[in-house]
Order: sequence, then structure tokens, then C-alpha cells
Amino acid sequence: MIAPVRWARGLLVLVALSHVVVAVVLWARQDALRDEIAAQHPDFGADEVARSAAIAVTSGAVFHGVLLVVCLLLAWKLAGGRPWTRRLTTVSQLLSVVFSVFSWSSSPMFHVVIPLVGAVQVAVVVLLWAPPAARRYFTE
Repeated sequence: MIAPVRWARGLLVLVALSHVVVAVVLWARQDALRDEIAAQHPDFGADEVARSAAIAVTSGAVFHGVLLVVCLLLAWKLAGGRPWTRRLTTVSQLLSVVFSVFSWSSSPMFHVVIPLVGAVQVAVVVLLWAPPAARRYFTE
């Protein structure tokens, strides 16, 4: 396997780990999340704030759990050099960057992490498409 693909696989594993971290942080910082929701929606009662936070934590865990599995599966499958894995990796990482914009706008909790992970995701795509050796790897 060539170096750009090895690097892309390693970065995908880092992205996968970031999805675990996000889910853990959401769970661990539920109080801060409730405070954010209460500040954004002063008309919500305590029960509504608690329910909204629980929905955010649960949906975040499911969403990031799915992305964790996708990243790990693609990191494993990229070694085979199949063109579909490169395309699926590209689509999944670029869509993930787009979805990050919604996370950015909804909560300041991850404002430091989102651009860093987004840059890593873009680097994965560049590593799979820019180097001539990577392009050859997926066409041979």
C-alpha cells in the first residue's frame, strides 16, 4: 500500500476517535448543554430543557456512533484499492464537514474541535485524490 493511502487511513482512524470523544463529551457535559439550551430558549421550562438535552445527547451518540463505524470500515476497506471505497470515503468526509457547520451553529461546545477535525477530513480527501500515486492505486 502506498504512503498517501496509509496516511489517509490513519487520519480516518483519528476522525473515528474524534466521534467517540464527541459522544463522551456530550454525555459528560449534559449540564453545560442544558444551560446552553436554556439560554437559547428562555421560554422553555426545566422539563423541556432536560428533554431537549437528552434528545441532543442521544441523537449525538447515535449520529457519531454511525460515523465512527463508517470511518473505521472505510479505513479498513481503503487498503483494497477499490475505487468505490475512495468515492465513498470522499462523500462521507465531505458530508461530515458540511454537517459540522450545523454543529458549529447550534452549540459553542465544540468550536475548537470542529475546524480541526474538518481540516483532517479534507486532508483525507486530498490524500486520496491529489497524489498521482493515489490515483493510480485506485485505478489498478
